[in-house]
Amino acid sequence: MLWRPVPSQDRQMSLRARIIALFCALALGPLAALAVSDYLGAMRTLRQLVAAQTRDIAERTASDLQDRYRLRESDLLLLAENTESQRLLRARRSGELSELETAWASADAYLRSAWEQFARSYLDVELLDWSGASAYRLGVAGEQFAGRGADAASVAEVLMVRMPIRDVRDGSPLGSLVASIRLGVLLPPDALEARFGRAGFTTVLDHNTGRVVFHPQHTFSRITVAELTGPDGWDIEPALLARENGSFVHRQADTTRVASFVSLESPPWTVVSSGAVDEFGAPFARTRLVNLLLVLAAAVAASATFILLTRRSTRSLEALTGAADEVGTGNFEPALPPRGKDEVGRLSAAFGLMVEKVRTMVHEIEASRHMAAVGAFASQLSHEVRNPLTSLKLNLQSLERDAEAGQLPESASRPLGICLREIERLDRVVGGALSLGRERELALVPFSVHGILGDALDVVRAQLADQRVALETSLLAPHDRIEGDPESLKAAFLNLFLNAAEAMPTGGRLSISTDSADATTGPGRVIRVRVADTGPGVPVAARERIFEPFYSTRPRGTGFGLPVALRTVEEHGGRLRLAEDDRAQGAVFLVELPLRPEETYS
Repeated sequence: MLWRPVPSQDRQMSLRARIIALFCALALGPLAALAVSDYLGAMRTLRQLVAAQTRDIAERTASDLQDRYRLRESDLLLLAENTESQRLLRARRSGELSELETAWASADAYLRSAWEQFARSYLDVELLDWSGASAYRLGVAGEQFAGRGADAASVAEVLMVRMPIRDVRDGSPLGSLVASIRLGVLLPPDALEARFGRAGFTTVLDHNTGRVVFHPQHTFSRITVAELTGPDGWDIEPALLARENGSFVHRQADTTRVASFVSLESPPWTVVSSGAVDEFGAPFARTRLVNLLLVLAAAVAASATFILLTRRSTRSLEALTGAADEVGTGNFEPALPPRGKDEVGRLSAAFGLMVEKVRTMVHEIEASRHMAAVGAFASQLSHEVRNPLTSLKLNLQSLERDAEAGQLPESASRPLGICLREIERLDRVVGGALSLGRERELALVPFSVHGILGDALDVVRAQLADQRVALETSLLAPHDRIEGDPESLKAAFLNLFLNAAEAMPTGGRLSISTDSADATTGPGRVIRVRVADTGPGVPVAARERIFEPFYSTRPRGTGFGLPVALRTVEEHGGRLRLAEDDRAQGAVFLVELPLRPEETYS
């Protein structure tokens, strides 16, 4: 089954769908949850604010009520524990009439004087003896005190208080004190008017009698606590108010309210302060609106940024996928997206490197195929061409000697020379083809690279001098001994020198230099030979083909010199390449050969 590239549009759409689903799950989902959480948090904060304010009001009101009640208790203790009241109750317990009359007269004078100070706070006060009988009474039940600052409603409402009286000398029981404290004294208007907001109010409940002691709406003051907190009222559990303090949410007149309460032991009252949540909802609604707009703006910004990044990434991926499709069709130079620092950029760089290696591999395969073709061609050529060429060459050389001896016309010498040169050229072509096509086994021996460079230069030195080509050598490599076939390597360098000489027919400069470097394809060190000329250089269009057999940039070139040199260097484990060197005017060839391991760092 042949491989068929999947259309990039299908892959991109499925990838984009997955990315969008992931974005919705990881970005828009949390943003929506944040908006809901912000709304619920705002409502919770509002209720906490109302609860905190009402709790503060309830605590202050309860503290004020308790202080007023303790002041009344101190008054009653004064009436119960003074000397005259104690003497009167002791006399009633003893039953002696003479002592009782004297004690009653003394107590009457003192208590009447004290009543002048306490009458505004109490409806009546009664001393009971040890048997529960009345010993002395101050005030009159139902008495109206018009003009003394108490309204009719507060006069009718009292708090009944009973206190035991004990003998201050031995602690024995003497009787008790019963008092009716006016509610107007315990419930100051300024404390009860404290509220949070216009719709807030404070109410006082008596958890002993189960009635409403105070409510700003007088209609509620006539009902019981059970009616106020029942299903038709606040609709809360009665046991809730039995706790020392707390808060609760209730409904009243279609309004959601938050109330806080504080319970007292003396007096046995519960102070409740209530505030309306809806009254303060407008500012929080604006805050929620602002927060919602911020969340929406963040969502829009995140979506826009995500779309731009996604478009950029998918565009790069689309270009990369298209490049992969082109490589699949045989184009090894596709247009790749920019190589950035992100993952797609690194992927593009890695893909480009892979394509480069594939292109190199394909070229090597093509070169191998060329070599195989050359081998087959060379075998046929050797059989069909070389033998007739040898016969022709011998006959032409005989005719050339006859012409030199004067046996042939002088005009025949020139055509004979041309024929012999062309036969030599054909022989070199056949020889080059044979050297490329045959598998060789090199006899590896250690030798000096500088030595074979000198030998090769000796061969071309005369030709360089005839062409006015200056020779510069700088053989500075500290180590130059390698293992290989010195004659074949000398022939490879000779090819490079002759190519350079042919590139400078009217003069120039040939520079030969050596140095050492780390191997680029493995461990160890190499000796690097640089061959540079000042000729016209290698055209850009020919740079990738100069090592191909039969390819030459010169009209009379055979196209075998550089391929043979490349094969020889590679057989020695080295590299031959055309270098990019801005310092050189013409062509620069670099030969790298691995040094012997035992001499690398000697």
